[in-house]
Amino acid sequence: MKGDYPCFKATYGHEELVEHFLLSPADRAVVETCHGETNRHSVAVLLKTVQYLGYFPEDLQHVPLAVRTFIAHQLHLLWDHTADYPWQSSTRDRHLTLIRQHTGWRFPTAQDKQALEIWLQTHAAPHAPTEADLKECAYSHLRTLGIELPAERELQRMVRTALHGFFHALYHQITARLTDPVRAALDALLVVGTDETHSVFDQLKADPAGVRPMSGLARCEPTPPPSGMPSWPASFTSARWRSSTMWSV
Repeated sequence: MKGDYPCFKATYGHEELVEHFLLSPADRAVVETCHGETNRHSVAVLLKTVQYLGYFPEDLQHVPLAVRTFIAHQLHLLWDHTADYPWQSSTRDRHLTLIRQHTGWRFPTAQDKQALEIWLQTHAAPHAPTEADLKECAYSHLRTLGIELPAERELQRMVRTALHGFFHALYHQITARLTDPVRAALDALLVVGTDETHSVFDQLKADPAGVRPMSGLARCEPTPPPSGMPSWPASFTSARWRSSTMWSV
């Protein structure tokens, strides 16, 4: 689904394996600098994984067997050797450094994460004002920069913080430009009438089939922005503009 953290698929067809996990001549040259079948195979798997997912796996056994086998056959190996790889060792550290030098990928620093959060809030969120859309922007932006993805929960927190910051800033920009009559009219939307159970604002947000329409609200036309303000961004003309997310900041 859109916004999901990059991960391996359950199965891969041969064409997909070739597309994503075929070793290039340059890849092979790097792999061949490693000693032993286990090291060569494991380095090759790590190399293709970071290129595919944008981060290194927590364990080589998390890589699907079909992928590991496909890579093994390219190295003329008869079986999977990754189970014997010394994961917690200086050998792995050296191999990650070797792969980063070859691919250009690098581990995200604190400055990288701060810059990403600012970029998401100021550049991406105006065009991708949902969590799923903003996550996709983060994945694409980091890949373009060659920066490995932070852990899933950390990246989710960064995206949510950026999205909240964007809506909070937007709220202040809009309210600062509202005239007193417009403010009064907006306040009136929150008033629940004597014979009503919902405010006008509640009815505007609700499913039309779930709430009895109020008199005079047979149909709801898009409301233009207050006088003197620019037109609403195209991405906000959909139902998401009326969502509780917008109004909860």
